Amino acid sequence: MKNKIGALGGRMWSSIVLFGLIGQIAWVVENMYFSRFMQNEITRAPYATTLMVAFSAIFATLSTLIGGALCDRSGKRKIFVSAGYIIWGFTIMMFALVPMKPSSEKVLPMVILVVAMDCVMSIIGSISNDAAFNTWVTDISNTANRARVDTVLAVMPLFALAVVFGGFDSMTNADATQADWKRFFIYLGLITTIGGVVGLVLMKDKEGITPNKENTFMSDFIYSLKPAVIKENRMLYWCLAGFMVSSIAYQVYVNYLFNIVEGTMKIKNYIIPIGVIMLVSAVGSVIVSSAMDKHGKRNFYYPVITVGIIGSIIIWSSKFFIGKNQMLLTAILIVGGIMTIGVNLIMSGLFTASYRDYIPTGKEGLFQGCRMVMYVLVPMIVGPLVSQFIINTANRGVTNDADIVYPMELFLGAAFVMAFCFIPAKIVRDKQSEYHDELMKNIK
Repeated sequence: MKNKIGALGGRMWSSIVLFGLIGQIAWVVENMYFSRFMQNEITRAPYATTLMVAFSAIFATLSTLIGGALCDRSGKRKIFVSAGYIIWGFTIMMFALVPMKPSSEKVLPMVILVVAMDCVMSIIGSISNDAAFNTWVTDISNTANRARVDTVLAVMPLFALAVVFGGFDSMTNADATQADWKRFFIYLGLITTIGGVVGLVLMKDKEGITPNKENTFMSDFIYSLKPAVIKENRMLYWCLAGFMVSSIAYQVYVNYLFNIVEGTMKIKNYIIPIGVIMLVSAVGSVIVSSAMDKHGKRNFYYPVITVGIIGSIIIWSSKFFIGKNQMLLTAILIVGGIMTIGVNLIMSGLFTASYRDYIPTGKEGLFQGCRMVMYVLVPMIVGPLVSQFIINTANRGVTNDADIVYPMELFLGAAFVMAFCFIPAKIVRDKQSEYHDELMKNIK
C-alpha cells in the first residue's frame, strides 16, 4: 500500500478501529475489572492488586519483546494479531472458573491463582496486541497521520470502557453474584475471540515487508534495550519517557477507580457521569489531535500536562463534598474526569506518535519492547506501589481488610507524579519542530 500524506484506506481504518477497540475491550477487563474482581471477590488488601498489576506488567513486557522480535523476523503481523486474539479470548473466559469469596486461610492461594491467570492472559494479549498490532500500525501510518491514528487508538479504551461499562458493568458491581461474574468473563472473552476470527478476513499486512533475520533471536529480543541503541536513538526514548511518567500517574488511581467512585465517593448511579466523561474526553482528544497533526505537537506539551495536573487536583477536592452535596460532587467528578482522562488520551497522541516518528525503518517490531518497558512495566510497578503507600497511610490502624477505604489522595499522588512530565516534554519539544518538518518532506 502506498501512503499518501495523511491518507489511509477504508480497510486500514476499519482494521485500526476494530482491532484497536476489541483489543482495548480485553485490556479494560484486565486493567480495571480484574482489579475490581480481586478487590470485591478475593481481598481488598492493596498488596493483592499491586502483585497482580506488577506481575502482569513483567510478563506483558517480556512477551512483547518476544512478539516484536518474531514479527520482524517473520515479516508477518496479521497471523500474530488474529490467532492471538482468538486465544486471548479463551484466557479471559477461564476466569469464570475461579472460586470466589474464599475463606481467610484460602485468600493467599486464591491471590496467587488469580495473579498467575492474569499473567497468562497478559502474555497472549501482549504478543497479539502490544507487539503485533502496534507493529502493524507503525507499518501503515506515517508522520502526517500518526497523531490522528494514535489518538484514535488512545480513544479506543474509552469506547471499550463504554461497551463494557454500558453492557456488562452491572454484572460486577457490589451487588453482583458469582453467576454474574462468570457470565461477564464468558461474554467478554467471546467478543475478543470473535474479533480474532474477523481479523483472518479483514486485516492485511503492508506490502513489501520481508523477514529480517540478520541477527540472532536473542540479539533481536534485547535490541531496543542495548545502551548503544538507546544512545543512537535517544529522542525516541525521551518520547517514551514522557508517556511513561504520564502512565505512572494514571496507574496511581486507575486500578481503584470504580471502587473509589462507588465506595469512597458513594456515587451509586455512576454510569451517566462516567459516560459523559468518556464522550467529551474522546471527542475533545480527537479535535486536539487533528490540530497537532496540522500544526505540529510542539505547542501542546506544557498546556496538556498542566490541564492533567489541575484535573487530578479537582477530583481530589471532591472529598470535601462527599455525603453533603451529591449533585456538586458528581459535577466535580465530571469536570475533573474530563480533564484527567482527556489529557491521558492526548498524551498518547503527543508522545506515542512522536516515538513512532523516530523508529528506524525495518526495526518497527524490535522497538515495541522498549515501549512496553517504559509504557507498561515501569508504570505498572511504580504506580501501584505509590497507590499502596497512599492507601496504607490513609488506612493506618485498620486491621480488617474488609474495612479498607481507597482515599481521594490517590489523585493528589497522580498530580504530583504528572508534574515530572515537564522534564521529557521540554527535551522533546525543543527538537520537535525541526524534525517534524524534515519528516513531512520525506513522505511520498
